[in-house]
Amino acid sequence: MLPFGFVLFAGLYFTARFGGRWAETDSVTFANAIRAMVASGQLIPSDGIVYPNGYAFQAISAYVLALTGISVATLQQMIYPLMAALVVLPAWALYRELSASVRAATLATVLLFTQPEFLFVVLRSSHEKFTRTFMFVCLLLLVRSFKLRDRPWAFAAHVGLFYVAASALIASNNLLAHSFIFALTLAMALGWLLERFIAPHTRAAQGTALQRLLLATITSLGLVYLFVFYFYTPAQHDLVVMHDSWERVKALILASQPGSDTEASTFNAYAYVSFGWVSLPVYFLVSSANWIILLSSFAIWARQGWQWLVRKQAPETRARWLLWLLYTAFAIQGAMAVLADYSGAIGNLQVRLYPSFAVVAVAMVGNALTRWQPRRFGTALRLAASALIFCIAFLSIFKASNEPLLSNKWTFYRANEITALDWAVTHLDNADIGTEYDERLSVGYKMAFGLAPNNNNIRFFELENQRNLLITAVSRLRSARLGAPLPTPPDALQVYDNGEAQFYHVRPQTPYQK
Repeated sequence: MLPFGFVLFAGLYFTARFGGRWAETDSVTFANAIRAMVASGQLIPSDGIVYPNGYAFQAISAYVLALTGISVATLQQMIYPLMAALVVLPAWALYRELSASVRAATLATVLLFTQPEFLFVVLRSSHEKFTRTFMFVCLLLLVRSFKLRDRPWAFAAHVGLFYVAASALIASNNLLAHSFIFALTLAMALGWLLERFIAPHTRAAQGTALQRLLLATITSLGLVYLFVFYFYTPAQHDLVVMHDSWERVKALILASQPGSDTEASTFNAYAYVSFGWVSLPVYFLVSSANWIILLSSFAIWARQGWQWLVRKQAPETRARWLLWLLYTAFAIQGAMAVLADYSGAIGNLQVRLYPSFAVVAVAMVGNALTRWQPRRFGTALRLAASALIFCIAFLSIFKASNEPLLSNKWTFYRANEITALDWAVTHLDNADIGTEYDERLSVGYKMAFGLAPNNNNIRFFELENQRNLLITAVSRLRSARLGAPLPTPPDALQVYDNGEAQFYHVRPQTPYQK
């Protein structure tokens, strides 16, 4: 299958481009959480990192480690990026159910994996490749159950499996499960309001869908309650996060009112764009798939809304009406995420929620492209569209992998860099060790070895006042790229050199310094 082959190729590129030596913050957090779970044999380890949003990814990883005997680093860096191709299967099945067309399902799946934000989260080694799989399965079972009301046993089986998949989704990531349940609630409420007050003719397309959504929402909320307060109590941290987010958003809204004394700190979620890539045109080029899907899906959504709500045409199928409602619900969530990010509540909520929006957006675009019948130059236009999809697919791989030729956010490291850093943390005690402009080497070390021993702290960003500095060949290349000099005093003592990485110790300035 074409989508499966493309995602497998993307996974191979993601690992082979850096020889398997890559790391980023979330993947390292999960690597240490897996180590803690394996060492303790408990879902909630008494010592080490506990991931507060769920345990499914760590538990699955612990099982794979016990079964194969491979290391955590090998699983995270080499195996999991390739396993992203498995997400294609439930995605294609969902789109086939929504569109009743093999061509539309294949096209929608291809478009989904050309979305760089979605491709990144399933390629990296975090919970999302499983979370998204469970989300696809939930939607698939939900949509299919609408067609089985006249077959009680099959309907009951689909309902039961839906709640099993929903439980797995909650155990994988409680916050994204909240987002999914909230989207179902919004879709249900919107469908009821439209049926009751604006478009009663949609009742035939909805059938028993609204009642089914109501039952699914109530039961899923009950599963969330059991998970948070009984099965996995660290998830209660999410309540604090949501309360803090609400307070920040409320403060932002009140601060914008004339005469208000409420203070709110704002956060620019787009500031990263200015320095994360070599130039703004490059950023927009590698992100072009996002904008194409965003704009085209909005045009399709608006056109369908005009036909169904203004011109009073009935939706062709229940699945298309449900897809329109879900698109609206996830778009509302996206707008709320923009407000939350601007308030400084979480910081990158838009990026975290966009993959969920993309799931329904590409379904709308795939259906529309399959039904598209241009009257003139049909063959030429289809070839041009295919060529465009081919080009943006490879641009999306570059963005998802933070291709160092285009990105200033490098996620790779060299073996000798980590060897030098391991030497430093082994021979120092209670020391701060400066590495680079960001967490590149810090997460690289933690991916390979875990937390630094001897109470040492691997630092980054603030390098000027560090008395222990690791300078590497890659660091010098980044210094030239960013135009930021490395803070190495000319009289610093070079105490280690392996040819590619050097470790410096700043001379003592007082008798009390080491």
